[in-house]
Amino acid sequence: MAAVFLSEWQAWRQQLQLNGERRLLVLAGSQTWAMAQARQLGNDSHARQLWLGQADAAGQSGLPINKFQTALGQEYDSLVFNAHSGLHPDALGAAAGTLIAGGIMLLLCPPLADWPDYPDPDLVRYVAQPEQAKGLASPFLRRFVRLLHQDDSVLIWQQGSPFPALPTLSPLPWQQERDRQGCLNIQQRNALAHMLRCARARIPLVLTADRGRGKSSLLGLAAHRLIQYGLRVLLTAPNQNAPAQAMRHCASPLHFVAPDALLAEQPAADILLIDEAAAIPVPMLLALAKRYCCIFASTEHGYEGTGLGFQLKFQPRLACLSPGWRKLHLNTPARWSPADPLEPLVFRLLALNASPPAPALSPSANPIPTQVERLDYRWVSREALLADDALLQQLFGLLTLAHYQTRPSDLRQLLDAPDLQLAVTFQADIPVAVALLIKEGPMSAELSQGIWRGQRRPRGHLLPQSLAFHGGITDACQFTYHRVMRIVVHPHAQQLGIGSRLLRWLQLHLCEQSGGDFIGTSFGASPQLVAFWQSNGFQAVRLGQSRDGVSGLHAMMMLWPCSVAAKQVLPLWQGQFSANLQAYRKGVWPDELTPVYQTLKLEPPALTEQQDNRIARDFAFYHRDLCSDQPALSRFVATQVPLRPLSAHQQQLLKALLTPGVMPAQIASLHGLSGHKAVIAQARQLLQHFFVVPSES
Repeated sequence: MAAVFLSEWQAWRQQLQLNGERRLLVLAGSQTWAMAQARQLGNDSHARQLWLGQADAAGQSGLPINKFQTALGQEYDSLVFNAHSGLHPDALGAAAGTLIAGGIMLLLCPPLADWPDYPDPDLVRYVAQPEQAKGLASPFLRRFVRLLHQDDSVLIWQQGSPFPALPTLSPLPWQQERDRQGCLNIQQRNALAHMLRCARARIPLVLTADRGRGKSSLLGLAAHRLIQYGLRVLLTAPNQNAPAQAMRHCASPLHFVAPDALLAEQPAADILLIDEAAAIPVPMLLALAKRYCCIFASTEHGYEGTGLGFQLKFQPRLACLSPGWRKLHLNTPARWSPADPLEPLVFRLLALNASPPAPALSPSANPIPTQVERLDYRWVSREALLADDALLQQLFGLLTLAHYQTRPSDLRQLLDAPDLQLAVTFQADIPVAVALLIKEGPMSAELSQGIWRGQRRPRGHLLPQSLAFHGGITDACQFTYHRVMRIVVHPHAQQLGIGSRLLRWLQLHLCEQSGGDFIGTSFGASPQLVAFWQSNGFQAVRLGQSRDGVSGLHAMMMLWPCSVAAKQVLPLWQGQFSANLQAYRKGVWPDELTPVYQTLKLEPPALTEQQDNRIARDFAFYHRDLCSDQPALSRFVATQVPLRPLSAHQQQLLKALLTPGVMPAQIASLHGLSGHKAVIAQARQLLQHFFVVPSES
């Protein structure tokens, strides 16, 4: 690369820094060529550079794409994103937010015309088996490339072509000077004042913003002032690297304590500052809020996968815990100019601002029956979404409303996952409700046995795998399922029965057209949701033993039978589920599940000795799950005589191990075992006393 050009490039970068803007430069070609150009363009020993993905052989260290979370909370002058290692949408969105004013994102990718057909390593995350990704084209990348071409701020350098002309930049400088409080703008100044008032009055406060607004810096500034007031202040975050900006902006010593250590040790503090709060599980956040007066700072776009969980699950429960809590939101960028073109580009690429239009429906509308009857139901294909980006944004916005763990990768899944289906309810041309489904099962006999025994765990196929391994249903993997991953009705059209109408349309069309066995669902169990699914004919077949880290709810699985075979086996599965649930209620039963249990409509308990025997044998000699199998194992031991006698101590230990609901950690503590693995090994060894050791593995 000519020295004259590099000099021009550096001068342009300096002007970009004065403007406070950032740019995307696409290096499209072979990986070797793109790496070489990136190395020269970013050759500045004083610059802070983040390289994501495979790096070149010249000593450049690259951070693996899937480790992008470790860069959150940092600031960089340049970012190299090697998409030859896979275009991970979450990593792209998060990394872009770490670039400061004047920053350049270098996107290394295959030739743009070929990129959608490139064997992208990230595609394996959207298929059940890695081999399914071979030869799979990417509609997501097709849209991505189209949007790159449409944006005038993007510099595209294709291998074999000259470097693109550097655009003329505005001569107006971006002034960024901190005031006496350390704030960069009026919004920050007002937010700092609110934070200090709430902290002194012991009122919890939630501070939200997109990346680059300075919320972490404000935590540090507030910490310094509060420490000066004589208050004891602690700082926590998902990891020790996340609050780097907060620590940097606090002129006083600020003590960091990890969230789990806070709950275990409960050190004294007047105020607890929590950075990147959305990346901490909701139950843990609530426990901290009960123990301390907290200031929570976080994004809500969910690059960590839990941003909406923080908004939809945590904040309403914080309001119950502390009715006087306050919330602030920062809009004005602090890390770059408001005229920066990179952020709106990333938002378009990843549909981060996707929002559904409000339909002309509401519970107070008149006449409701006529409006609802005129709704239109139809499947929407990937081709339709690619051809109509406005529709894509509307539908993705609706899906985002439905789930607390939405992230940018969900957009790629929507466009690239081969087994997804999208059913939409329209009022005229406005989407009112949407259901996202994925096809799961059946599986080969060999794979089914491996899953049942805990030896195999392929990606995807949630319902058949979980029902077989955790639910103890032998033939679960032999059936086909259409799992409703998400179903949502626009808030302006809820309470009109539209969700139930969409489900009835699915029940009719899926059974007639696809020939599948079941329509199924898995969701965080609350009495309201259980009642909704039951009212639409779905029947419970599994209830998870542990609570979800974000929602705090136990997973519930329910099925609706399509085929004759499904209608025959579902009562048997339900009977087995009822028997196991009955055993758990006699064992260790979580109080929070009682309202859910009271809502359930259950078949009478139905058992077969043969089924319990098979579960016990394959637990003893393979890798089945103790907590899931406790009811069956307890019934087995109560009716069978061991082939090799058990001592009194062994009998006592076995009884404790097989008490439904008892966790291995409790057994380890009570019986002097070293930990979880030792407990499981002991349980398998004791169950082997009831069987002849098999000759084959």
